[in-house]
Amino acid sequence: LPQDAAESLRLMSERAGNMDASTLLSSAQLLGELMSQANLALAQQTVRAWRANLRADAGCTEDTSTGAVVGNQTFRMAFDALLASGRTAAEIRDAISEQEIEIVLTAHPTEAQRRTILKKHQQIVALLGQHDKGTVLTPGEVTELEEAISREQLAAWRTSNVRRSKPTAEGEARNGLMVIEETCWDAVPEHYRRLDRALRRIGQPPVPYDKAIVKVSTWMGGDRDGNPNVTAVTTGHVLCLQRARAAELYHKEVEKLLYELSHTGPVSAEMRAAVEQITGPRQPGVHRKVFPHEDGYGLAWTFQTGCQEDEPYRVLLMALRRRLYRTRVKMEEVYLGHDSGAEEDADVLTSQAQLLAPLELMYRSLVTVGDRVLANGTLLDLLRRVRTFGICLAKMDIRQESDRHSEAIDAITRALGLGRYLEWDEEARIAWLSAELVSPRPLIPDAGTLAADERVKEVLATFALLATLPPECLGAYCISMARSASDVLAVRLLQVKSGVKSPMRVAPLFETREDLQNAPRVVARLFSVAAYKGAIGGFHEVMLGYSDSSKDAGKFASLWELHVAMEKILEAGRAAGVRISFFHGRGGSIGRGGGPLHLALLSQPAGSIAGAYRVTVQGEQIQAFLASTELAVHTFQSYAISVLEHTISPPKLPTDAQRALMQQLADASAKAFQAQVYQSEDGIFSRYFHAATPTSALASMNLGSRPAKRKAAGGIETLRAIPWVFAWTQTRLHLPVWLGCGAALAERIAGGGLAELRDAYSTWPFFRGLVDLMELELSKAEPAVSEYYDGRLCTPDLRAVGDGLRSALAQAKAAVMEVAGHALLLENHPLAKQSFGLRQPYLLTLHAIQGEVMARLKKEPSDAERLALDDAMTVTVQGVAAGMQNTG
Repeated sequence: LPQDAAESLRLMSERAGNMDASTLLSSAQLLGELMSQANLALAQQTVRAWRANLRADAGCTEDTSTGAVVGNQTFRMAFDALLASGRTAAEIRDAISEQEIEIVLTAHPTEAQRRTILKKHQQIVALLGQHDKGTVLTPGEVTELEEAISREQLAAWRTSNVRRSKPTAEGEARNGLMVIEETCWDAVPEHYRRLDRALRRIGQPPVPYDKAIVKVSTWMGGDRDGNPNVTAVTTGHVLCLQRARAAELYHKEVEKLLYELSHTGPVSAEMRAAVEQITGPRQPGVHRKVFPHEDGYGLAWTFQTGCQEDEPYRVLLMALRRRLYRTRVKMEEVYLGHDSGAEEDADVLTSQAQLLAPLELMYRSLVTVGDRVLANGTLLDLLRRVRTFGICLAKMDIRQESDRHSEAIDAITRALGLGRYLEWDEEARIAWLSAELVSPRPLIPDAGTLAADERVKEVLATFALLATLPPECLGAYCISMARSASDVLAVRLLQVKSGVKSPMRVAPLFETREDLQNAPRVVARLFSVAAYKGAIGGFHEVMLGYSDSSKDAGKFASLWELHVAMEKILEAGRAAGVRISFFHGRGGSIGRGGGPLHLALLSQPAGSIAGAYRVTVQGEQIQAFLASTELAVHTFQSYAISVLEHTISPPKLPTDAQRALMQQLADASAKAFQAQVYQSEDGIFSRYFHAATPTSALASMNLGSRPAKRKAAGGIETLRAIPWVFAWTQTRLHLPVWLGCGAALAERIAGGGLAELRDAYSTWPFFRGLVDLMELELSKAEPAVSEYYDGRLCTPDLRAVGDGLRSALAQAKAAVMEVAGHALLLENHPLAKQSFGLRQPYLLTLHAIQGEVMARLKKEPSDAERLALDDAMTVTVQGVAAGMQNTG
């Protein structure tokens, strides 16, 4: 293709115009699969480069200007840098041992790939990893691997990318569980072992066996915000599946230990006592077996007739194996709707402590008698898995909109003759909720006396379900669109009055710019309620939304308001004696808080992490971060290093002048963003958005279980942030990242502020990270693509809107390069530039096909042609998403 993007698009458009619908579809499938294969190669190259650094003695080259770490830092490199900066080895070990890193897997409303395809891609990555061991493989083994890779590639290409029905919420949860089982399960113990080796190198002991520095949680099956497909039944089913699968995985590990810990002694006194509680006192000369086969404990391939009573470790393991079997069977029965009596079965595991007790007892015994080498093998790996995955593989968060809880409370107050809760002001709500929190009286009327619609009944059914679940299966209760202290109190009260014995911690989610600005006041008011503050144990979680705040006011305003809100919320917590932990609702794209991890953490103010970092990993990012065991280990390490550095060597604080500068830029960018998006004359921007982007096609593409809009009615304001970003990614304008920001920077430069901006860029990590993220995304923008779509799909008045946006894009590019001191975007990071440049010809061809398909769909084709065109539309969306390496 010609180097000029516009000319390339013209040529490809001519060819696409001569293709029939089926040829358009097959061409899009081939190009989309090429993009996916490129991503697989890049993922493996990430691991390959990382492993090269693990083998190397020297450090790596870090290119902070674009946020790329060329050599993929290792623990050794990070520890050496911290030691060189004056930190002690003990400080590093203490900080790393106290880390609380939790990744929360979420379903993606625009997840572009089918699970079948993802499974094949995971297999290709695994085969590539084996192929990298070529120096120790025989020629025949190399040939077999290459043939296996070819088979998987062909099978992936021959498999349809098109979903014929929307995935169910439970199906999405099963996908998430498969990722945990296939990659995270082995990655977690390997992560700890690498860390232990790095600590040993600097003269420090390993991470204590009773620490849990990394955890995995999930929203899949629990996120009902705007998704009517997630019900109390769904949540209950998913947790049954999780508990059954966890029991099965632990069962396999116990089987390994039954062979590994076969010795008869010696053992510690406390372990001997525990064993004799099962076997009774030993009788000299008598040899008995314990745990022979019994009905109700299934058929075992090993130790079916029991184990000898003088094998103490096997005795404890056999007891645990029986409980794990019963737990799996009972959870499956509950899922299938059988009345299994699981709650009354003493063998069913309901807490992590029940799993840990015998395992930790064995660990201490082995260490006590001098068998530490055995203790630190499979047994230590299992202990660390239990502390990471608990009894259900991933704790489940619940998320619901604040208005839904208010509606439920309103139905209750009306049923009790107390009036309409929805009509009370905030202080009246707080007063009533506070009094009810300490009142012993029942509150929720019987279903027969409660005049409630289905929405309210479903909310109450969810709280009733929570009361029946083991507390350790549950994480945080997240309240989307939280705006007041009463929103939090309402959820706490509904839990208490529904009989939840250990209420879930409540995390208000502040999302819009206005909500972020009000968040510190809301949190301070919440902590002033004695009945609530006394119940939270001096700890509170606050969730921050990067998506809606960016969609509401643009990237500059969003990140700055998040930064300021975190600082002020921390102040409110300190004033009340409450430790604040933030939960970051980041998306995959830069427009929704994504991007390189260490750049993303630069937006966090000093003290906001303090060893704890909880963050969402969404949709296709799950595959990018966790596609293989080695990639998952790399991901865990990246989080650990970034959190460690931020904790003991936090970013530099801004000067007062820099704060004032950033506030002015945020205000100016928000004003420009909102004027363009929400205040355009006669709503012309909204009409342009729906005409020039594939957003209207998303609803019919079966990409996720959750609707693309929070409400069926309304315009851009009701559209979720994810499809909003997705649409602009498809047309290569990437508007959510730069709109308003470019104008604010250009205005400042024109006013003589370039020196001030460059000083902030060179001395303030937050500002540098923000500009670098913009540069990274702007390098992927291609105005010729947007112009091509406009020419195919828009009327002249709408094309004028597109012309204005492309002019603003050029202004943003120029402003960013001036501030960064670059003559070209990413000029100092040629590898990233080359990597994306290699994708450009394939992407331009996909855009040409997509534009042709969208134009034909507007002409009301025949039913047969429409079917092929709809499929081609889906495949091009997937292909562009793969080429851009994110959807939304």
